[in-house]
Amino acid sequence: MRTIPPFVAYPLFRLTVWLATGIFLFDSIASDCLPWTSVAMAFGVSVLILCCFYRTFKYKYRALFGVCGCLSFVLLGGTLVLKEREAVYYPWDGRKQVYYGMVETVPSPKGKTLRAEVRVASVFNPADTLGGRVVNRSVLLYWMPDSLAPALRCGDSVCFYARISRPDFKEARFDYAEYLMRKGISGTAMAFAGDWQRLPNCSGLTFRQKAAGVQRQITDMYRRWGLKDETLAVVSALTVGETDGLTPEIKAVYNATGASHVLSLSGLHVGILAGMLMCLFYPFSRFPVGKKLVSCLIVVALWGFAVMSGLSPSVVRAVAMFSLFIFASLVTSERFSGFLTLTLTAFLMLLYQPFYLFDVSFQLSFVAVLAILCFYPVFSGWCPLRSKPFRYVWNLLSLSLAAQLGTLPFVLHYFGTFPTYFLLANLLVSPLSVCILGCALGAILLSVVFPFGGMWAVKALQFSTVALNDSMAWIQQLAGSQITSFYISAFQSLALCACMAFFYAYWYNRKASCLVGALVALNAFAAGNVFA
Repeated sequence: MRTIPPFVAYPLFRLTVWLATGIFLFDSIASDCLPWTSVAMAFGVSVLILCCFYRTFKYKYRALFGVCGCLSFVLLGGTLVLKEREAVYYPWDGRKQVYYGMVETVPSPKGKTLRAEVRVASVFNPADTLGGRVVNRSVLLYWMPDSLAPALRCGDSVCFYARISRPDFKEARFDYAEYLMRKGISGTAMAFAGDWQRLPNCSGLTFRQKAAGVQRQITDMYRRWGLKDETLAVVSALTVGETDGLTPEIKAVYNATGASHVLSLSGLHVGILAGMLMCLFYPFSRFPVGKKLVSCLIVVALWGFAVMSGLSPSVVRAVAMFSLFIFASLVTSERFSGFLTLTLTAFLMLLYQPFYLFDVSFQLSFVAVLAILCFYPVFSGWCPLRSKPFRYVWNLLSLSLAAQLGTLPFVLHYFGTFPTYFLLANLLVSPLSVCILGCALGAILLSVVFPFGGMWAVKALQFSTVALNDSMAWIQQLAGSQITSFYISAFQSLALCACMAFFYAYWYNRKASCLVGALVALNAFAAGNVFA
């Protein structure tokens, strides 16, 4: 097998960093003053300059060539994010008008109302005589249930009379309108009973809407099995990503223990499922082309799981990363395919949707995986154990410590909390999550072909979920289980990341300059705390 050296992945990593830099800079400082077409023209000019340098390349101009290359990807990021903002923004006039659209997501209860994303196709003002105007923007619609009208479902066409506007809610560092903008939502509206009506559908459901229907059907199946309250909420969140049933009390318990990641489908769940599938399909690997066959079966099964979860962005991101990793492991060495896959996934996702950069789950997911790739070998090598049970426990602790260390700057910046017993919690969460996910999938399959076995799988599912909830509640009640109200600025968060990067570089090459860089980063963090 041909081995690709690790430095081959580094250029792609640098290009991803420059692309992300362009997205951040143009979204922050040029979103209101520059059209995306101007930035796109500048990007085209930079590419032409690069082509000229490439054809007449001289070694003494290598620095200028590198600067133009970096500038090109910065401008590419700016072009993508400004174009996306223009595609989402719409100048709502704040008047009550008649809107026509389609429900894009499964309606969920929100207090006394229901809520869903609606793709508004056109608007009609009764006072106008020129007819309707094309809108083609997504809004977040709240509506009061109407006993005289049929309930709205995902994929239904709807007509509603309401006032659409951008929300002006701002609190501390949170801008709700900007948050919705980066989710692809241009405004919000409230339709009262009698002001909305479901229309006959003129088109079929999209693939994503069909996947959302599958997710809701599985949740309804859990209810028919007799799962209730906290058990139903945790199982639905952990297996198919349905988080509507999670109460503030459940979220508080899992946040305090550092196990809140288990309630949102992510790479952890996809990794657990991939491990189960590897064990299940292991006999096929003995055939001449067994490794390729097993890889294809795992990828197909993972994308089937993504459909079951409603094709949520976090699951699609994790499945895409695992799919690339599995295919990369077939053509390159396993040691470096993880870093290459992580970088390639981030690069492609930012090209597809630049707003992913501002998604907290996107940031935490990639930083956690990067920290595991970098720091897990460091921690696991500290204590080489020969006993398999103790080595398994230590490797699990090393994995948890690496992920927690990498995400620490982001968690302190966004949430200002730190769970002190996260190692203990993850020792319990990991095996119980495997049991819950395995029992849920087993119960779904057995309920069709072997109902008696499915009944026992449901009982095992209930027992595992109750054990998980009770253990997290017990850890929360321990003294000093959580450090709260410890917020740091974005500058301090970057300084902490730089400090960890320098320490890792020192472990890798043992250069004193790396320790100096770590010390400078620590001083920058302290200075940020003083001048905050």
